[in-house]
Amino acid sequence: MRNWATALLLLLCGYAAEGQITDTTGNTAPSSVYHVNPWVSGGIALVGGYTNIIGIPKVKDKPLLSEEELGRLVSDGVGWLDRSGLRQNVHRREQAHRVSDFLMYGTASLPFLLVLDKKIRPDYLDVSLMYLETVAITSNLYTYSPLGPTFIDRYRPLAFYEDVPLSERQAGNQRNSFYSGHVATTAMGAFFTAKVLYDHHPEWGRRRWWLFGAATVPTAFAGLLRLRALKHFPTDLVAGGLIGAGMGVLIPEIHRRWNNRLRVKAGGDTDAGYLGLTLNF
Repeated sequence: MRNWATALLLLLCGYAAEGQITDTTGNTAPSSVYHVNPWVSGGIALVGGYTNIIGIPKVKDKPLLSEEELGRLVSDGVGWLDRSGLRQNVHRREQAHRVSDFLMYGTASLPFLLVLDKKIRPDYLDVSLMYLETVAITSNLYTYSPLGPTFIDRYRPLAFYEDVPLSERQAGNQRNSFYSGHVATTAMGAFFTAKVLYDHHPEWGRRRWWLFGAATVPTAFAGLLRLRALKHFPTDLVAGGLIGAGMGVLIPEIHRRWNNRLRVKAGGDTDAGYLGLTLNF
């Protein structure tokens, strides 16, 4: 999270905001697929990064589970859709956890590789800043929204496994099963990448929809790993995937629609001796 501030300051310092310029003949030359205000998006990213840094420790620092509380946990109280979370191999949980971390961070870094695309490269500052904004919003949804673990206490599957050391089962973080932040972050990175490629390559036609199909692959794999790590039930994973994918698509779409509404017209009349600049929405 602390790296956000450094990345953001570099983007803001090198940022030159450009609008859509229309000459007096009415021809419009869009400078970017998205309209990104560096101060608004940058502010959201900075504030969101800070609030998430201070919020995550509070989410993890919930009261310990007492032995009496653990004794009341029974598999019969788990819905049929989530029963698979109680049929995992305990001894493979650590490996699954490590791989899920690697997958999450790797997929969340994918949008920064969009600079390799020649059509996206001119918009790369916009895209990067927009992605930092998306990360901030998505992470704060997990930390502070009524859908996240701040407001919802749900025991992780690991708390049900009696052959897991008691100290692990009693940790306050075992109350944070809903929803999966790992899956949400993975989906966010994958679907954001797919959305930006989709918007920049209309010439691909219907084949562009395969981009979103490809984005589901790391998302689903992350969900499987978190299930095997005894971190989440299937419904937690589905919720995380939907939220992360939604943010990865929604934020760029909002900026794209805003760009389509924004027009800056420059023109003048040399005989009358005036120049004009008009901003239309």
